[in-house]
Amino acid sequence: MKRVKSIDTNFCRYLKAKNPFGTLEGGTGDWYVFDDANTIYWCVKSMGAGGPDNGPVEPGRCLEDRHCFRSRD
Repeated sequence: MKRVKSIDTNFCRYLKAKNPFGTLEGGTGDWYVFDDANTIYWCVKSMGAGGPDNGPVEPGRCLEDRHCFRSRD
């Protein structure tokens, strides 16, 4: 079986995801994104697919350049 490594990018702590394999990701935990096309993302602050700044919620966009970003550290 192939071992899957976590993604090291510092996504926002408010970004959460659930993939079709039943795995929850995000917050202060590791990110694996097994199937990006079928993974559901949401922001814990806004409780929806748009962040507090009305921008889309996904790993490629919930990064340090957004004013609503909070580090997972």
